[in-house]
Amino acid sequence: MNYIEEAEKYLRHYNDLYRSLRNMNKERARLIGHAGPKGYPTLDYTQPIGSGGSGQDDAYNILFKIKTLTENIKKTEQKLEEIEKVLSEISREPGSELYGDILKKWYIEKVSREEIALESQYCERNIYKLKNKAIRKFAINLFGLDAVNIL
Repeated sequence: MNYIEEAEKYLRHYNDLYRSLRNMNKERARLIGHAGPKGYPTLDYTQPIGSGGSGQDDAYNILFKIKTLTENIKKTEQKLEEIEKVLSEISREPGSELYGDILKKWYIEKVSREEIALESQYCERNIYKLKNKAIRKFAINLFGLDAVNIL
């Protein structure tokens, strides 16, 4: 596994993860509020799934979708929190104060290298070096020992 590439993927897709979280929450709310079973008789739990007619099948399918969305929402929220935490933590050590900021601007905000250099008062060449150090530190903090062994 290339931990640098994996770390870069998480950062590049950070905004997509937030959008997917918003979309999953909307879909879950829609299923709960509007697509729930209406006008069906009380579910007969003594019958196996599938033998109670299409109304019962629909209700089970909706419940399964809600459960799956809820699990995916939780996993996505946890991963986003983890990414944010690591971005914050990697900037706390002396000499790495700009790491989190550079990674956010580079991968998440997609700020040009020239602008990052101008804002941080470094030359563009140094921004590349800092970004490379920062992404390695981010990968180690995100993936742990396996990343240390490969990097």
